[in-house]
Amino acid sequence: MQAGTMDVLVSLQRYTETTDTNTGEKLQTWTEYATAWAERKESENGSEQVNADRREHKQVVYYTIRYNSDITVKDRIVSDGLNFNIVNIANLYRNLYLKLQTELTE
Repeated sequence: MQAGTMDVLVSLQRYTETTDTNTGEKLQTWTEYATAWAERKESENGSEQVNADRREHKQVVYYTIRYNSDITVKDRIVSDGLNFNIVNIANLYRNLYLKLQTELTE
């Protein structure tokens, strides 16, 4: 893989849940923990289904980044203001790159 194809700067975010000490309410937030240059490839296939009288679309996008051992499927990628949940992580070339399969969230 050529580094020149990694031309999209993405933000890696982790979901955190804390409890408000005053009210006891659970606060859910996404916190940026890293940025990375990535190669973006959109899947030619998408899917659409109806769930509870709602039409749901799934757009699959693959991001290839340099290896980072902190990334899990509980994280997400933010690119161009859009949120992509990570659904699969493939380790490429013995810890040189990660190929992240993501789905666009609404």
